[in-house]
Amino acid sequence: MKRILIFSDTHGYTDPCLSIINNTPRVDAVIHAGDYTRDAEDLSYIYPDLPIYYVKGNNDLLSRASSELLFVTEGIKIYVTHGHEQHVKYERTYVTLREKAKKKGADLVIFGHTHIPYTDYSDGMTIINPGSVRFSRTYAIAEIDNGKLTTKILDI
Repeated sequence: MKRILIFSDTHGYTDPCLSIINNTPRVDAVIHAGDYTRDAEDLSYIYPDLPIYYVKGNNDLLSRASSELLFVTEGIKIYVTHGHEQHVKYERTYVTLREKAKKKGADLVIFGHTHIPYTDYSDGMTIINPGSVRFSRTYAIAEIDNGKLTTKILDI
């Protein structure tokens, strides 16, 4: 089984991330969906052996990080974006995000930007926004076990 912690919109508030990483049994990777790539970079320095994937958000203007990632782990294709370029604050059903993820063949779609936790299972995809570590005080966990994906949103 692979366990992935998902954070977004930390906005300089990484203490909860450190606590979550330290207190979660067997973390295999971390995904940060933007708004403060600096925080994700700090985590990668603190945990050099832990794969940490991240994208830039609307508050990461000087970041050299990509605005989206697409990768496969344990047979699950994961698409990560902050969501501001897909207008997630203005589209109630996330049409632009869904269309882009579907074209990419994503199984798991991770976004942030709204600071509101969200999970949807439709069109053969799991779409999740972990909320904000700083504002909604939430994060998510994705687990992949023998090709089966499960996700949950947790309070800090």
